[in-house]
Amino acid sequence: MEVLSNFQYKKLFLPNITEKILANNADVQLYRLESYLKGILMPVIPYRTTFNFIIFITNGHIKQYLENKEYQAERGGVIFIKQGTITATIELSDDAEGFFLAYENSILSEQELPKHKTSIFFMTPFLKLDNLTYGTITQLLPIMEQELWLNNLNVNEVVVTMLHLILVKMLSTDSDSHQRLGTRSMEISLQFRDLLFKYHVGEKRVAFYADKLSVTENYLNKCVKNVTQISPKQWINEIDINYSKALLHSSKDIAEIAYELNFHTASHFTQLFKKITGITPKEYRVQFLQKDKSL
Repeated sequence: MEVLSNFQYKKLFLPNITEKILANNADVQLYRLESYLKGILMPVIPYRTTFNFIIFITNGHIKQYLENKEYQAERGGVIFIKQGTITATIELSDDAEGFFLAYENSILSEQELPKHKTSIFFMTPFLKLDNLTYGTITQLLPIMEQELWLNNLNVNEVVVTMLHLILVKMLSTDSDSHQRLGTRSMEISLQFRDLLFKYHVGEKRVAFYADKLSVTENYLNKCVKNVTQISPKQWINEIDINYSKALLHSSKDIAEIAYELNFHTASHFTQLFKKITGITPKEYRVQFLQKDKSL
């Protein structure tokens, strides 16, 4: 099962976008569905992603395989694909229109969403928006799109606030999300994620987090895998790589960054970075520098 980074995903499924957009590595990205899967043979092969993405349909329809089910979304329909979930597009009508909104988990973790963070993490994969919610979200998305372009695709507080508003509005139509929050597995998974953001630089052992949560390593693996579809070790690797991207924007040597993140060797860091993102740290840095010069 292939795990696609944001870069790999765009290269495969958004063939008509510019090089500037392809190189965009912002934590929030928004594209028009009209550019999605054009000329690509379907159904596509199932895959996983290292990021979350939401498909909003304003015209036509899309049929998506997700979590062992098939969902068909038409006007007002929303398909919510979380990081690590197995998914694939089965069908896309010629007249399909709408928005493709991608975001990293760090956007929710770095911002304060104390009331809604847990519910968003466990939101159902398919929603049918009521007319009022649909109207609100379809007004917010073009404003977000404009804000991103005005800021050269960089994420600012306005973009993050609008993302939060959209997610909270989606929650208002997802009555099931609040009923699934009481299970032990979900509580453990969220606590693990919170600890991960705090300790991942210094601690990469699953056993460390299990000890912090007062559970066995096997139990932690079971809880996190059942809830998020990826293992705790995968979570640790991916957050390390996401963090390393910010360090690669600096003048630090790649070996120095690997050392700072407590990798045994620079080659180990490079191998893991390429496995998750599809490119090497050096290639990532070159793309960033080229993007910076073009702005």
